[in-house]
Amino acid sequence: MNNNMWSIIVRFLKDRRISLLVYCLSGVAFLEMYVAIYPSIFSQAARFNELFQSYPKEFLKAFGVDRLDMSTLENYIAMEHFSMIWPLMMIILMISIAGGALAGEIERGTIELVLSRPISRLKLFIGRYTYGFIALAIFILTTVFMIIPLAELHNVTYDAGRYYLIAILGLLFGLAVFSLAMLASALFSEKGRVSMIMGGLLVLMYVLNLVAALKENLSDLKYLSFFHYFDAQSALTKGELNLTSVWVFAGIIVVSTIVGAVVWKRRDV
Repeated sequence: MNNNMWSIIVRFLKDRRISLLVYCLSGVAFLEMYVAIYPSIFSQAARFNELFQSYPKEFLKAFGVDRLDMSTLENYIAMEHFSMIWPLMMIILMISIAGGALAGEIERGTIELVLSRPISRLKLFIGRYTYGFIALAIFILTTVFMIIPLAELHNVTYDAGRYYLIAILGLLFGLAVFSLAMLASALFSEKGRVSMIMGGLLVLMYVLNLVAALKENLSDLKYLSFFHYFDAQSALTKGELNLTSVWVFAGIIVVSTIVGAVVWKRRDV
């Protein structure tokens, strides 16, 4: 990677370091809250489990919960944090970065200045994509593995191996969202439009996953949703990483990135 590409990555990182820091600190704050209150939850685990037994299985399944058990930190935090709040934070972060990477520059009228540098459009795309990858990696490393020192601080038992699995799954999920968002950013000239399209697409995916869980005759709709493949429960409570999820996310990452790079290289701006 030449100096011009690195300068693009470094500048993008400097421009967005505050927002990335805020996301990371927010993720750690959520972890601290959940880990700090877990000892109280654990002491009442039997009551919570008994209460949850009265919930309809379809309702729980719709929110990615197939087993309610508060007896371990991983079971608790998978349900409370990694099934909803954490992926939502990743989605917002990745769409924001992708929208600003290309479409945002066009909207601000700064793309001509960027393209005036001795660097090809393809390398510009790769440079902005590389920044997104780095930002996602920093977010995941911070908001997943900080749970280990926090658990030690609060004397909570944990299984470190499970967090490596959720980190891998999160990286694949985040990159799939980011790759699609980069494709949208290469297509459109407004950051808001990228956010609107990606937001609408992901809301649709969430609804499809919800409907598939609630309606047995429509259960196949789940295969059209990212949220079906993002199985935080299995990673954290069972220590399993579904290979189908790996291949689906990897395929979306590769195809979306290649198409996005080609579109951006050929686009007239």
